[in-house]
Amino acid sequence: MIARLREALSGRLGALVARCAVIVVVACAVAVAVNAARPGGLPLLPTEVPCPGVPRTWWERFENVEPGEARRLWREASAAFVDARPHEEYIFNHVPGAVSLPHRQFSSAYAENQALLAPSRLVVIYGDGKPCGDHLRVGKLLWERGFTKIKFLRGGYPAWEASGYPVQGGHARGETGVTP
Repeated sequence: MIARLREALSGRLGALVARCAVIVVVACAVAVAVNAARPGGLPLLPTEVPCPGVPRTWWERFENVEPGEARRLWREASAAFVDARPHEEYIFNHVPGAVSLPHRQFSSAYAENQALLAPSRLVVIYGDGKPCGDHLRVGKLLWERGFTKIKFLRGGYPAWEASGYPVQGGHARGETGVTP
């Protein structure tokens, strides 16, 4: 009797599990179809180009430099530093000696600072620390003007400042000039 009860329950339970599985599969298929048909639906796979206007094939050819290596380059004056953040942020605080080339005012800023930058020299570009920030766009614009030795400061200005490296402006600390 117990064996018959087990057979009956396992048959019913098996059928119930199978029906539930079919419902889940159909629901997932409908959800994927609706998402694909809907404007602004969620991407199912990562997009190939994470930074609008800057193809991955372009920016992947350049090296990211860690803050410690960037500081060494800065101390040895082995590279020109370019601040790609808005000019207001540059005025507030920046790497000492950096040239301000904000993406939105690039043409005029480049014309003003062109004498300070040589296409044959290594350039370290930093931004606001966002992975897809204006530093990539400024790098692309410099590349289009013949600059080939380009590195990007990983973590941007926030990483430089968080490392305790020198900054100019000092407004965040209530100072002016260069801080240690």
